[in-house]
Amino acid sequence: MRQPVEDNRTEGRTESERAVQQGSRQAGDLFLEGKACSLTKRIMTVSPFPERMNSLLHLLTAECFDLFTLHDLNKAFVSSLQPELIIYDATPHPLIPDAVDALHAAMTQTAPINGASLLFLVHEDARMMAAAIPPHAELLVWPSNPQDALTQVTRMLGEWKAPDQSSYRFKDLTVDLKKMAVYRSSERIELTKTEYDLLLMFLTSGGAVLTREAMFDAVWGSQYFGGSNVVDVHIKTLRRKLKDSAVAPHYIATVRGVGYRLVE
Repeated sequence: MRQPVEDNRTEGRTESERAVQQGSRQAGDLFLEGKACSLTKRIMTVSPFPERMNSLLHLLTAECFDLFTLHDLNKAFVSSLQPELIIYDATPHPLIPDAVDALHAAMTQTAPINGASLLFLVHEDARMMAAAIPPHAELLVWPSNPQDALTQVTRMLGEWKAPDQSSYRFKDLTVDLKKMAVYRSSERIELTKTEYDLLLMFLTSGGAVLTREAMFDAVWGSQYFGGSNVVDVHIKTLRRKLKDSAVAPHYIATVRGVGYRLVE
């Protein structure tokens, strides 16, 4: 008798591969239900090989988390987007084939990050490093069942505490994060949401150069169909409202051919 196709496909698969397949189906079922999303926690994922995390990404999206996916860790994005959790792919890859070395590299990359919990996806050989990771970080052997990963993510977010940060100051500018208000000295400056987001990116960049493409992706997202010149248009209006000058900038300087940065 002819065997069902599904049985033939599952033969020879590892337990972890079968678990990932099961998690993907569960995520698909959630999408079919048409679940409505409300305001939720922010999660940033970092992996040069995002296809490794597809099953988990689908499930997190179905559970209504706000997801930001990056190929490389961008500290300016972390400061601007302020995720509660960063899921970092620390599994081995061709450039770092050793599991422990891959985790060491991930820990070095994320060392400057404050205010967010860290979940490192690791190869099982890196579990011996559990005692060496930061107190706000955890390990998850990957690949594994996405539902188990979701349980760990949910628990970590439940334990997360927001950093005590109510404002940013730069020269005579003050940004009140709770009121989303911007002041120059005591004068309030009326900004649009886009202008506010761009200014916040600058104030949390640590003085790093922000490319037009990076700002475009952070503020408008990959679903927006437009050129990076839209950034220049909004920077121009932001400068005008700040009474700044492109020729002799006091706040925002142009890095020709690249983007912008804060004036030191």
